[in-house]
Amino acid sequence: MTETVPMEPDDEREAELALVRALRGRERGAFDRLYQQHQERIWAFLLRLTGRRDEAADLFQETWLAAAKHAEHLEAESRLLPWLYTIARNKHRNARRFLLFDLRKRELSALEPEPERMDLEDEIEARQRAAALQQAFYALPDASREVLLLVTIEGMSSADAGGVLGLKEDAVRKRLSRARAELADAMAKLETRGSRQRASARRTS
Repeated sequence: MTETVPMEPDDEREAELALVRALRGRERGAFDRLYQQHQERIWAFLLRLTGRRDEAADLFQETWLAAAKHAEHLEAESRLLPWLYTIARNKHRNARRFLLFDLRKRELSALEPEPERMDLEDEIEARQRAAALQQAFYALPDASREVLLLVTIEGMSSADAGGVLGLKEDAVRKRLSRARAELADAMAKLETRGSRQRASARRTS
């Protein structure tokens, strides 16, 4: 079997620009290639952003319908993944105007720990921390969750994330720093509350 040789960054960019040209020219199969290349990351982004599979599925479909509608109007130098993230983010923000979400039912599977071998006490503590992290993350403002997802989870550069969020690089870095501080503060409060509850439970048992 022939091994696939990883593409160099310049080659990847050339391939991306070729796909942009194909999309702009409405070439047969171009949109299918776009979907195959990026559908997994767009799905993961929406699932993490919403925390609900049903909602993410609706937004995922809306995102790709919008992408199909506007693909031929792409700029010649467009970067496709940030363009798709922008569409997905806008779909989510539009939906937020009409929906109220139950934060307690959300899941952030990407941040779940994957311990190897733990005793029962360690496993319980890890699960409690994961639940606290999930609760803290989804209690953050939308702007904070978006920048954490794009930069920390999706690994985007500040420049690309800025293109999605409509911000300059410095503003992205400031928002990211603030979001991390907010998450750490929320985690600290939840852990303090949990420690008090466990201490109270031990006294009454």
